[in-house]
Amino acid sequence: MNQLKKLAAYEVVEEKEIAELNATGCVLHHKKSGARIFIIPCDDDNKVFNIGFRTPPGDSTGVAHILEHSVLCGSDQFPVKDPFVELVKGSLIHS
Repeated sequence: MNQLKKLAAYEVVEEKEIAELNATGCVLHHKKSGARIFIIPCDDDNKVFNIGFRTPPGDSTGVAHILEHSVLCGSDQFPVKDPFVELVKGSLIHS
C-alpha cells in the first residue's frame, strides 16, 4: 500500500481492510482526470479489471433504457438475442 502513496498523479482517498480477501482495498483519485480508481493488491494470480462510466439520463422518459435494449439486441450483421447471457459464459463468476 505504501507504493500507492508514492504515485504523484494520484491521491489516496480511502483504505479499507477486506477480510474475505485478506487484503486492503484502496480508493485513489487521479488528480488530472478526476477518475476514481479502486485497487485491491493481493497475492491472487487472477488479474481482473473493470472500467465503468456513469451515464445518468437527461430526463425520466425512458428513452435511454429503450435505446440500450435496441442497441443490445444485435442486428442482421451481429445477431445476438441476449448479450449478457453470452458475456456470462466467459465471466469469472460462471463455472
